[in-house]
Amino acid sequence: MTTLERTLAKALTEIVIRLDLSDDDAIAPGAAMQVLAPVIALLHELPEQDRRALAELINQCAQEETDPERHLTAWETPETLGLLA
Repeated sequence: MTTLERTLAKALTEIVIRLDLSDDDAIAPGAAMQVLAPVIALLHELPEQDRRALAELINQCAQEETDPERHLTAWETPETLGLLA
């Protein structure tokens, strides 16, 4: 994968982590889903091979996380984004 692809996967993972772990008073869960819904829709348009490749990049990002809570959320990100469907 290219540096650009890896950086974009890492940025997407970071967004999901921050939305998921934010205090509900800061970002309501419904608002978080409103942010993610169009992203999920775009990702569903990708060919299955590309979705799997993105999921693998995100899993690599998850492996780099040292904080247990961030690690778990990152590990769940491919499922959250519907990449494994």
